[in-house]
Amino acid sequence: MVRPVLLMLGLVLAALPAAGQPALNPNLSLSAPATAPVQQQMRENYRTQLLQERQDLLQQNPSGLSRDQIEIQHQLDLYNSAPRQ
Repeated sequence: MVRPVLLMLGLVLAALPAAGQPALNPNLSLSAPATAPVQQQMRENYRTQLLQERQDLLQQNPSGLSRDQIEIQHQLDLYNSAPRQ
């Protein structure tokens, strides 16, 4: 049980964006339902990263109209509209 969680944590940490780049991950769909608890946790972690990135970008540009901010909001909208299990 611990090994898969550590493996997933390592994959999530490896996927973290470099400073100054948005936290978008085109390989992770937030609109498709998760089929396993690990997938659900990865989606939650990705959502948390997007929320933090959005907050950081809003501090830099309060209008919220940069391309990165719009794309992050789009990803969060997909997550919020996805059916929950």
